[in-house]
Amino acid sequence: MINRDIVNRALSILEEDKLRNSSIINFIDNNKINDISIFNNSVLVRGVSDREWVYISSVDKEELKTLCKSNDSDKNFGVIENWMIPIIIKENIIKWKLTAIKLYLPDDISIDKPEYNAVPLLLDDVDFIFKNSTYKDYLTNDYISDRIRKGVSAGVYKSGKLIAWAITHDDGAMGFLNVLEEYRRKGYAQAVSYSMINQLRIKRKIPFVHIEESNIKSMKLTLKMGFLKDRIINWFGV
Repeated sequence: MINRDIVNRALSILEEDKLRNSSIINFIDNNKINDISIFNNSVLVRGVSDREWVYISSVDKEELKTLCKSNDSDKNFGVIENWMIPIIIKENIIKWKLTAIKLYLPDDISIDKPEYNAVPLLLDDVDFIFKNSTYKDYLTNDYISDRIRKGVSAGVYKSGKLIAWAITHDDGAMGFLNVLEEYRRKGYAQAVSYSMINQLRIKRKIPFVHIEESNIKSMKLTLKMGFLKDRIINWFGV
């Protein structure tokens, strides 16, 4: 088991910039952590959720190079900024990659209560959520189950049928937002998002999302709610 003093030292560094490091802080809190490397103010974390992941926080190229000297066995990287990629991959080839924009909701932005109420999701919903997801290549039923059990979730049910939902990912980002096609543009997405934001703020977490730039509808909804763009981040495998 990883030394708790190392974990606390890493968290102390990361919490100096909670917004930049919100994903890696939540990943440490939510998942099994196998190893943490620290060099000055840079932190590399290896842990397991749906697969073995590497998360890195750094603002210094030389510190990042030092952390990555012995990362040849690492295969999957999460929430990596563009400038980091060449240093991390070295001579390796990227096999898959997902790029998104991180957006966050400042503490001073309030959200109007929507017309509909959302409640936490049930494990009985897992198969339905997976079947209706547009990201099946990046998901498994086990991952969805784990996130319902351990994370924050919200769903709107109509006559016992789940019609809209969202769950936090393993790094605490709001995700999985989906509304069945016949129920769209009626305020259900706002209801789910409102519930998620309230739950995260109660836990003293920063509400944030990762949205692909091509996802125009989700981007417009998120910006309309008061979220601000932060930075471009990537997930990839080598």
